Amino acid sequence: MADDLPQTIPVAPAPELPPAAVIVKEGTKTERELDLEKKLEEEAAARRKAETDAAYAQDENRRLKEVQSQPPKPAPAPKAKKGPGWTFFHAED
Repeated sequence: MADDLPQTIPVAPAPELPPAAVIVKEGTKTERELDLEKKLEEEAAARRKAETDAAYAQDENRRLKEVQSQPPKPAPAPKAKKGPGWTFFHAED
């Protein structure tokens, strides 16, 4: 009966992978890659902030130019005070 079982062929252990292959296989990132990604994100954030600040400055500049380009409105002329009982028919002497 022992002869009826298929014989197993010994399998050689897999050779150890080089460090680069292990990183690719596991999908992890090296410290250098993480630092580069962090630096890239910081640069992108700084660029977005600079663009936003420039847009706000342009808007403020446009707003200030619009206000200054409009002539000031003249002050209304003072109205004569009318006393009690004054009517249209009273003559002013």
